[in-house]
Amino acid sequence: MIQFTNVSKRFSRDGQSFLAAQNINLDIKQGEFITVIGPSGCGKSTVLNMCAGLMKPNGGEIYYRGKQVEKINTQVGYMTQKDNLLPWRTVKANIEIGLEIQGKGAKERERESSKFIEMVGLKGFEKHYPQELSGGMRKRVSLAKILAYNPETLLMDEPFGALDAQLRLILQDKLLEIWKNTKKTIIFVTHDLEEAITLGDRVAVFSKRPGTIKAIYDVDLPRPRDTFNVRYTDEFKTIQTRLWDALKEEFIEEGNVG
Repeated sequence: MIQFTNVSKRFSRDGQSFLAAQNINLDIKQGEFITVIGPSGCGKSTVLNMCAGLMKPNGGEIYYRGKQVEKINTQVGYMTQKDNLLPWRTVKANIEIGLEIQGKGAKERERESSKFIEMVGLKGFEKHYPQELSGGMRKRVSLAKILAYNPETLLMDEPFGALDAQLRLILQDKLLEIWKNTKKTIIFVTHDLEEAITLGDRVAVFSKRPGTIKAIYDVDLPRPRDTFNVRYTDEFKTIQTRLWDALKEEFIEEGNVG
Protein backbone atom coordinates (compact mmCIF):
# COMPACT_ATOMS: atom_id res chain seq x y z
CA MET A 1 0.00 0.00 0.00
CA ILE A 2 2.83 2.40 0.92
CA GLN A 3 6.33 2.08 -0.45
CA PHE A 4 9.47 4.07 0.37
CA THR A 5 12.23 3.40 -2.15
CA ASN A 6 15.74 4.75 -1.43
CA VAL A 7 14.22 7.90 0.09
CA SER A 8 16.54 10.66 1.31
CA LYS A 9 15.83 14.15 2.65
CA ARG A 10 18.22 17.07 3.04
CA PHE A 11 17.53 20.37 4.83
CA SER A 12 19.28 23.73 4.60
CA ARG A 13 19.57 26.18 7.46
CA ASP A 14 21.69 29.28 7.97
CA GLY A 15 23.61 28.56 4.81
CA GLN A 16 24.42 25.01 5.84
CA SER A 17 22.99 21.77 4.52
CA PHE A 18 22.49 18.55 6.45
CA LEU A 19 21.13 15.14 5.58
CA ALA A 20 18.21 14.18 7.83
CA ALA A 21 17.35 10.78 6.34
CA GLN A 22 18.93 8.57 3.72
CA ASN A 23 18.16 5.36 1.82
CA ILE A 24 14.82 4.72 3.52
CA ASN A 25 13.32 1.49 2.16
CA LEU A 26 10.03 0.31 3.62
CA ASP A 27 6.94 -1.49 2.32
CA ILE A 28 3.74 -1.25 4.35
CA LYS A 29 0.75 -3.50 3.75
CA GLN A 30 -2.86 -2.38 3.86
CA GLY A 31 -4.27 -2.63 7.38
CA GLU A 32 -0.84 -3.01 8.97
CA PHE A 33 0.10 -1.29 12.22
CA ILE A 34 3.78 -0.41 11.98
CA THR A 35 5.67 1.45 14.67
CA VAL A 36 8.83 3.49 14.15
CA ILE A 37 11.46 4.12 16.82
CA GLY A 38 14.92 5.68 16.91
CA PRO A 39 17.08 8.46 18.42
CA SER A 40 15.90 12.07 18.40
CA GLY A 41 16.55 13.87 15.14
CA CYS A 42 16.91 10.71 13.06
CA GLY A 43 14.22 11.61 10.51
CA LYS A 44 11.21 9.72 11.86
CA SER A 45 8.87 12.72 11.67
CA THR A 46 10.37 13.67 8.32
CA VAL A 47 9.30 10.30 6.93
CA LEU A 48 5.71 10.98 8.03
CA ASN A 49 5.81 14.47 6.52
CA MET A 50 6.96 13.07 3.19
CA CYS A 51 4.30 10.35 3.25
CA ALA A 52 1.69 13.07 3.84
CA GLY A 53 3.05 15.05 0.90
CA LEU A 54 3.99 18.00 3.11
CA MET A 55 7.55 17.88 1.81
CA LYS A 56 9.29 16.16 -1.08
CA PRO A 57 12.28 13.83 -0.81
CA ASN A 58 15.56 14.92 -2.34
CA GLY A 59 16.19 11.39 -3.50
CA GLY A 60 14.13 8.27 -4.06
CA GLU A 61 10.37 7.91 -4.35
CA ILE A 62 7.35 7.38 -2.13
CA TYR A 63 4.38 5.51 -3.59
CA TYR A 64 0.87 5.32 -2.21
CA ARG A 65 -1.30 2.67 -3.83
CA GLY A 66 1.10 2.58 -6.74
CA LYS A 67 1.09 6.34 -7.39
CA GLN A 68 4.04 8.53 -6.55
CA VAL A 69 3.36 11.03 -3.76
CA GLU A 70 4.10 14.42 -5.30
CA LYS A 71 1.52 16.65 -3.56
CA ILE A 72 -0.66 16.65 -0.45
CA ASN A 73 -1.78 13.08 0.18
CA THR A 74 -5.51 13.34 0.94
CA GLN A 75 -5.73 9.61 1.74
CA VAL A 76 -3.91 10.03 5.05
CA GLY A 77 -4.80 11.65 8.35
CA TYR A 78 -1.94 13.12 10.36
CA MET A 79 -1.94 13.28 14.17
CA THR A 80 1.05 15.33 15.30
CA GLN A 81 2.63 15.77 18.74
CA LYS A 82 0.49 18.88 19.30
CA ASP A 83 -3.28 18.47 19.31
CA ASN A 84 -3.80 21.51 17.00
CA LEU A 85 -7.36 22.08 18.24
CA LEU A 86 -9.02 25.43 17.53
CA PRO A 87 -9.69 27.04 20.94
CA TRP A 88 -12.81 28.90 19.77
CA ARG A 89 -14.53 25.71 18.63
CA THR A 90 -16.20 23.12 20.84
CA VAL A 91 -15.24 19.45 20.88
CA LYS A 92 -17.99 18.70 18.38
CA ALA A 93 -17.09 21.63 16.13
CA ASN A 94 -13.40 20.69 16.13
CA ILE A 95 -14.23 17.13 15.12
CA GLU A 96 -16.41 18.38 12.26
CA ILE A 97 -13.68 20.52 10.63
CA GLY A 98 -12.70 17.87 8.09
CA LEU A 99 -16.35 17.14 7.30
CA GLU A 100 -16.96 20.83 6.63
CA ILE A 101 -13.99 20.94 4.27
CA GLN A 102 -15.44 17.93 2.46
CA GLY A 103 -18.70 19.84 2.03
CA LYS A 104 -20.82 17.53 4.18
CA GLY A 105 -24.25 18.80 5.21
CA ALA A 106 -25.26 19.59 8.78
CA LYS A 107 -27.14 16.32 9.35
CA GLU A 108 -24.28 14.19 8.08
CA ARG A 109 -21.77 16.15 10.17
CA GLU A 110 -23.95 15.63 13.22
CA ARG A 111 -24.23 11.90 12.59
CA GLU A 112 -20.53 11.37 11.93
CA SER A 113 -19.22 13.54 14.75
CA SER A 114 -21.56 11.84 17.24
CA LYS A 115 -20.30 8.44 16.12
CA PHE A 116 -16.65 9.32 16.66
CA ILE A 117 -17.27 11.21 19.89
CA GLU A 118 -18.71 8.01 21.29
CA MET A 119 -15.94 5.90 19.73
CA VAL A 120 -13.18 7.80 21.56
CA GLY A 121 -15.11 8.04 24.84
CA LEU A 122 -16.05 11.74 24.85
CA LYS A 123 -19.82 11.46 25.05
CA GLY A 124 -21.11 14.26 27.30
CA PHE A 125 -18.25 16.62 26.40
CA GLU A 126 -19.54 17.71 22.98
CA LYS A 127 -20.02 21.35 24.00
CA HIS A 128 -16.78 21.74 25.94
CA TYR A 129 -13.93 23.88 24.62
CA PRO A 130 -10.32 22.63 24.40
CA GLN A 131 -9.17 24.71 27.37
CA GLU A 132 -11.75 22.92 29.52
CA LEU A 133 -10.31 19.48 28.76
CA SER A 134 -7.42 17.47 30.17
CA GLY A 135 -4.44 16.59 27.98
CA GLY A 136 -5.73 13.06 27.43
CA MET A 137 -9.17 14.29 26.43
CA ARG A 138 -7.64 16.73 23.94
CA LYS A 139 -5.77 13.79 22.39
CA ARG A 140 -9.07 11.95 22.06
CA VAL A 141 -10.57 14.95 20.27
CA SER A 142 -7.60 15.02 17.88
CA LEU A 143 -8.03 11.33 17.13
CA ALA A 144 -11.78 11.69 16.57
CA LYS A 145 -11.16 14.67 14.28
CA ILE A 146 -8.85 12.62 12.10
CA LEU A 147 -11.14 9.57 12.06
CA ALA A 148 -14.15 11.69 11.08
CA TYR A 149 -12.26 12.79 7.97
CA ASN A 150 -12.15 9.04 7.17
CA PRO A 151 -8.62 8.64 5.81
CA GLU A 152 -7.57 5.09 5.01
CA THR A 153 -4.15 5.62 6.65
CA LEU A 154 -3.28 7.26 9.97
CA LEU A 155 0.11 8.90 10.45
CA MET A 156 0.79 9.37 14.16
CA ASP A 157 3.80 11.30 15.43
CA GLU A 158 4.32 10.57 19.14
CA PRO A 159 0.66 11.35 19.87
CA PHE A 160 0.79 10.10 23.47
CA GLY A 161 4.35 11.13 24.32
CA ALA A 162 3.43 14.02 26.65
CA LEU A 163 0.93 12.02 28.71
CA ASP A 164 1.52 10.21 31.98
CA ALA A 165 2.13 6.46 31.89
CA GLN A 166 -1.34 5.44 33.08
CA LEU A 167 -3.20 7.63 30.61
CA ARG A 168 -0.90 6.48 27.82
CA LEU A 169 -1.90 2.87 28.48
CA ILE A 170 -5.59 3.77 28.31
CA LEU A 171 -5.21 5.59 24.99
CA GLN A 172 -3.04 2.81 23.55
CA ASP A 173 -5.84 0.38 24.37
CA LYS A 174 -8.43 2.68 22.78
CA LEU A 175 -6.30 3.08 19.65
CA LEU A 176 -5.92 -0.70 19.26
CA GLU A 177 -9.68 -1.09 19.62
CA ILE A 178 -10.31 1.55 16.94
CA TRP A 179 -7.70 0.01 14.64
CA LYS A 180 -9.31 -3.42 15.01
CA ASN A 181 -12.76 -2.01 14.17
CA THR A 182 -11.75 0.29 11.29
CA LYS A 183 -8.98 -1.81 9.62
CA LYS A 184 -6.97 1.33 8.91
CA THR A 185 -3.28 1.33 8.11
CA ILE A 186 -1.24 3.05 10.85
CA ILE A 187 2.33 4.37 10.92
CA PHE A 188 3.09 5.29 14.53
CA VAL A 189 6.27 7.13 15.56
CA THR A 190 7.34 6.85 19.19
CA HIS A 191 10.33 7.17 21.51
CA ASP A 192 8.86 4.57 23.85
CA LEU A 193 10.20 1.08 23.21
CA GLU A 194 7.41 -0.62 25.15
CA GLU A 195 4.79 1.38 23.27
CA ALA A 196 6.32 0.38 19.93
CA ILE A 197 6.11 -3.32 20.80
CA THR A 198 2.68 -3.16 22.44
CA LEU A 199 1.04 -1.57 19.41
CA GLY A 200 2.88 -2.74 16.32
CA ASP A 201 2.74 -5.66 13.92
CA ARG A 202 6.30 -4.68 13.06
CA VAL A 203 8.81 -2.23 14.52
CA ALA A 204 11.15 -0.26 12.24
CA VAL A 205 14.33 0.81 14.04
CA PHE A 206 16.04 3.97 12.76
CA SER A 207 19.72 4.74 13.09
CA LYS A 208 21.00 8.09 14.32
CA ARG A 209 21.08 10.99 11.82
CA PRO A 210 21.21 10.75 8.91
CA GLY A 211 18.51 8.25 9.71
CA THR A 212 18.04 5.04 7.85
CA ILE A 213 16.12 1.89 8.76
CA LYS A 214 18.73 -0.42 10.27
CA ALA A 215 16.33 -3.23 11.16
CA ILE A 216 12.69 -4.26 11.07
CA TYR A 217 11.36 -6.69 13.66
CA ASP A 218 8.14 -8.69 13.58
CA VAL A 219 6.13 -8.52 16.79
CA ASP A 220 4.89 -12.08 17.20
CA LEU A 221 2.49 -11.38 20.04
CA PRO A 222 -1.12 -12.54 19.82
CA ARG A 223 -3.96 -10.08 19.31
CA PRO A 224 -6.01 -8.66 20.86
CA ARG A 225 -3.34 -7.40 23.26
CA ASP A 226 -3.77 -6.32 26.84
CA THR A 227 -1.74 -3.12 26.80
CA PHE A 228 -0.89 -3.45 30.50
CA ASN A 229 -0.18 -7.15 30.97
CA VAL A 230 1.40 -7.95 27.60
CA ARG A 231 4.67 -6.31 28.63
CA TYR A 232 5.16 -8.80 31.46
CA THR A 233 5.23 -11.85 29.20
CA ASP A 234 8.45 -13.65 28.30
CA GLU A 235 7.72 -13.15 24.59
CA PHE A 236 7.49 -9.39 25.07
CA LYS A 237 10.75 -9.27 27.03
CA THR A 238 12.54 -11.25 24.29
CA ILE A 239 11.44 -8.76 21.63
CA GLN A 240 12.29 -5.84 23.90
CA THR A 241 15.83 -7.13 24.41
CA ARG A 242 16.41 -7.54 20.68
CA LEU A 243 15.12 -4.04 19.95
CA TRP A 244 17.12 -2.45 22.75
CA ASP A 245 20.30 -4.13 21.53
CA ALA A 246 19.71 -2.57 18.11
CA LEU A 247 18.84 0.86 19.53
CA LYS A 248 21.57 0.97 22.17
CA GLU A 249 24.26 0.94 19.51
CA GLU A 250 23.01 4.26 18.18
CA PHE A 251 23.10 5.95 21.58
CA ILE A 252 26.49 4.50 22.52
CA GLU A 253 28.00 5.89 19.33
CA GLU A 254 26.69 9.34 20.28
CA GLY A 255 28.12 9.02 23.78
CA ASN A 256 24.73 9.06 25.48
CA VAL A 257 25.02 5.64 27.10
CA GLY A 258 27.94 4.38 29.14
